[in-house]
Amino acid sequence: MISRRNVLKTGTAALAGLALPYVAKTASAAKADYVMTFGHTFGDATKDYMATGLNFFKERAEKYAGGKLLVDIHEAGSLGGQTVLPQKVLTNAIQACQLSTQNFTPYASVYNLLDFPFLFPSNEKFEEILASDVFVDSDLIKEPESKGFKVLPGMWSNAGHRVIGVSKVADKVIKMPDDLDGIKIRVTGSKVEQQVFKLTPANPVSIAWGETYQALQQGAADALNVGLGPLTATKIYETLGSATMSQISLNCHITVLNKKWFDKLPSDVQGAIMKAAAESFEYQKEKQSTANEKIVKLWESSGIKMHTLSDDEKKAWSAIAGHKLPVWDEFKNRYGKDLYERIAGMTS
Repeated sequence: MISRRNVLKTGTAALAGLALPYVAKTASAAKADYVMTFGHTFGDATKDYMATGLNFFKERAEKYAGGKLLVDIHEAGSLGGQTVLPQKVLTNAIQACQLSTQNFTPYASVYNLLDFPFLFPSNEKFEEILASDVFVDSDLIKEPESKGFKVLPGMWSNAGHRVIGVSKVADKVIKMPDDLDGIKIRVTGSKVEQQVFKLTPANPVSIAWGETYQALQQGAADALNVGLGPLTATKIYETLGSATMSQISLNCHITVLNKKWFDKLPSDVQGAIMKAAAESFEYQKEKQSTANEKIVKLWESSGIKMHTLSDDEKKAWSAIAGHKLPVWDEFKNRYGKDLYERIAGMTS
C-alpha cells in the first residue's frame, strides 16, 4: 500500500494511474473553493538572496480570486527537489511548482534553447523575450501543455546570468576556456549546458543539487555554473574561492501548473492567477536586482575572488562555444530552429 507520505516523497510518474494523494487542508483552505498546493526549493529565510515573488503572488492571487482560491506554499524543498516537484504536478499530488528552466528540460526539451551560450547579451534582453509574443506564441508554451503542464507566463524567478564558481579546494580563477583544463564542473540536465562545457577542456559531471555543497567541499566537483541567488540562498557560495561573471547563460526559474486542474477552474479564478503572475514578475525583477548587488558585496567580503570577463576573453569563449557556431546546428534542429532564429533575431 502506498501512503500519502510516500507519494509526496517519490512523486514518480508511475503513480499517475493511482488515486490522487490527499493533502491535509489548513483552516483557511477549508474555506476556499480551490486550493493550489505549491512546492518550491527556496525558503522565506533566503528571500534577501533569491527573490521568488511567491508570497507576493499568493497575496495577489487570493485577493483577485475573491476568497475562492488558497495558494498553499510549501518552501525549502519540503515537498521534494526540483527533479521531483514536476512529477508531483503531473500526478496532481500538488498543483504547482517552481523550478529552473534547465531542470525543466527533461519535461520540455524546447527549454534547451534558452541555454544557448551567449544568446542573451544582457539580463534585460532576456526578460524582454520572456514578456514577448515570441515566448507566449511558441512551443515554450505548447510543448509543456502537450505533456500536461500549464506554464504560467510572467511567473518567473530570474536570478540573472550564471557565474562559474570554483571551489576553494581547486583554488583557481577562470578567465579563458583553457583555465578549465582538468576541472570537474557540475552540470544540470540541460543538454546544451552539458555540451557547452564539453567544448572546453573541462570534465562535466552530473551531481544532484542537494549534494553539490558537499561535492565541492570534498573535491567530487571543482566548479559549477549557477546564478548568484541560488548559490547564496543555499550557502554553496561558502565553498567557493572564485567566481567568474561569464554571462554564458541565465539562471531562471519557471512556474508550472497541472494543466487539467487549471483548465477546470472557473474563468475568474484563472484570470486571478494569470493577473497575479504578471504582477509578481515585475515585483521579482526589482527585488532580485537589489539582491544581486548585495550578493556581490557579500561574496567579495567573504574573500571570493570575483572576475568579469573582458571583451577579449568573452570573444575567446564565443569562438569555441558561441551559439552561432556550426556545432549547435544539430541542437537547433532538435529543439526548434525557427524559434531559435526568432529569439536570436531579437537579441542580436
